[in-house]
Amino acid sequence: MSRKAKLLMQVIGLSTALISGVSMAADSKNAETDKGFVLFKIHDIVPEKNANGKVLYCNVGATFFNRTKEDVSNAALTLSWNDDVISDAIDQEERADKEKRRVDPKAPRSRYSTAGFTGKVVNTSLKLPPLKVGQQVSLKTKVDTDRCFLLLNDMDVTVNNCGTAGMSERRSRSSGCDNLFSYVSPKMPEYYTEFKETSYDDQIRMENDEVDSLYSSINTTFDEAIKAIRDITVEMPKEEEKE
Repeated sequence: MSRKAKLLMQVIGLSTALISGVSMAADSKNAETDKGFVLFKIHDIVPEKNANGKVLYCNVGATFFNRTKEDVSNAALTLSWNDDVISDAIDQEERADKEKRRVDPKAPRSRYSTAGFTGKVVNTSLKLPPLKVGQQVSLKTKVDTDRCFLLLNDMDVTVNNCGTAGMSERRSRSSGCDNLFSYVSPKMPEYYTEFKETSYDDQIRMENDEVDSLYSSINTTFDEAIKAIRDITVEMPKEEEKE
């Protein structure tokens, strides 16, 4: 490959990198216009047992913090936890039963079935009181399961109803808040702090700092690449003279 071809490839690579970096910065910058999130976490999980020590249900605490620009009202959520162990057991039993019937269509079904006494998913529903901007509220509820250990795992969140001042009534009843609620798990540092310690304005300020840092990195890379191209350009005539 000639020197000119190598230089062209370097310029193409530089352009691609810069375009990618600018795009990332723009995406981060657009985060400033987001409405923010209603953060929530699940905590204080205590199994309720009968006299024989059997777990009847789980007492649970849930804390929500409105880190958005608008008041949130009429919010109703369904939280769903998937039990991977139970799911695998049910799937294995179903496969075994299917194979058994393939070999012998008249074979009776197994008398033992995990799916017959428990499900793959644990669900609970929550109705939130109105949440003003910057307000935090904690709820107490119970989850009808004996698998309390699941409740600190990640979950699926379904927004059944929700409304903000910026939404029409029709949109509020549908999917207007689908991406508004953000779960904070025990794996995240913020789980162990008060949500109030980071306001919406603080969040935006941190995002701006990250964007500024990204732009600075892009500018440094650009300046270094331009200098390298200039050095190569200066050397090219000397090599052409030798040829």
